[in-house]
Amino acid sequence: MSLTDLEQHVYAYYVAGDAAQFSAAPRFYPYGELTLILADKIQVATRKFGRKATAKANSVAAALLDRLIAAGAYSTKTNDFGGSMHQFQADAYKAFLKQEQESDPIILKAKDGGPDYWDQAFSALTAS
Repeated sequence: MSLTDLEQHVYAYYVAGDAAQFSAAPRFYPYGELTLILADKIQVATRKFGRKATAKANSVAAALLDRLIAAGAYSTKTNDFGGSMHQFQADAYKAFLKQEQESDPIILKAKDGGPDYWDQAFSALTAS
């Protein structure tokens, strides 16, 4: 999935910080519900950067969920009606976050950029 520069920064900001506090009950969820849950978390995390950043939460949530499923942070079960359900896997989720935090170029740039990096980056990306 291709994300815009702003969406990539929203993704990186969430994964670098607030994603560490995320947890889900050990039950199966439909894809759409998980997307809404993640989008809400991303909107709350990025609200200080304004409406343009929070408006990207839905597309970022879908991209994040796809990556989480691919990494095994959500297991997948096909139900009797042909749909898929997903269950949170805490250990795989933590491993996914660690790997992303160590390899995502925006997160690495933010670590080197100091405490003002995110404010400056979002200010530039949402200026127009």
